[in-house]
Amino acid sequence: MSQFSLWYEFNQALASATDVRSLFSHSMAFLAKIAKVKHGLLGLLDGTRRQLVVQEVYGPALKRLKGNSCKADAGHCGEVMRRGRSKAITNVLKEPLLQGVGGEDQRPEISCICAPLRWGDIPLGILLSDNPHPSSRDGLTTLEAVAAFISPALVVMRWGKDASLDEILMSKLDRAVARMDLQTESNGNLMADVVSLVERTLILTALKKSNYVQLTAARFLGINRNTLHKKIKELGITLPKP
Repeated sequence: MSQFSLWYEFNQALASATDVRSLFSHSMAFLAKIAKVKHGLLGLLDGTRRQLVVQEVYGPALKRLKGNSCKADAGHCGEVMRRGRSKAITNVLKEPLLQGVGGEDQRPEISCICAPLRWGDIPLGILLSDNPHPSSRDGLTTLEAVAAFISPALVVMRWGKDASLDEILMSKLDRAVARMDLQTESNGNLMADVVSLVERTLILTALKKSNYVQLTAARFLGINRNTLHKKIKELGITLPKP
């Protein structure tokens, strides 16, 4: 079977996933097919965002690690999550999140690769697997792609039911404002820029949800059609041609 066919099947499988466990299971089944991966784990930030916790494991070498936790910035796993860059982990014995790998009396003969799970610029956790081909970057590239595929679904499955709209927006804005210079960055337009961005995002979402039927979108947003039409022009929203 071609790689394209495998990716297509993986995409179809993700669409049927109903929870974090099934999402991870589909991901590892795909990695086993395409990259001959035998072991893996899913680590996610807890509610405080201060701890990285092993939520799911795959394969015998990592089976003892479910429930393991460490500080969010600890070890290579913390570095991968913080910087948003994948990395190979050659010495698993020194990795805080992987303590206990292989059992008490067994020295693990495994090298791992780790990819970040992110929603935009917000860290979610890490996806880790063994590395069947340490001399090649193909494994890292594949793991990065899988992590990018499942990150949006993780947001909905893990945090979507728990986080309200204002909590999600607050989280995004906190990180954006923290990177800005208090005196010069916004040029006095921060409030207007944020309001415009939120309006544009809401209107685009409503339009897509209504298949670009403006009357339906306006009702969904709780505004009249003329107001919606005016906002579309003001915000420079491009509508698909009929």
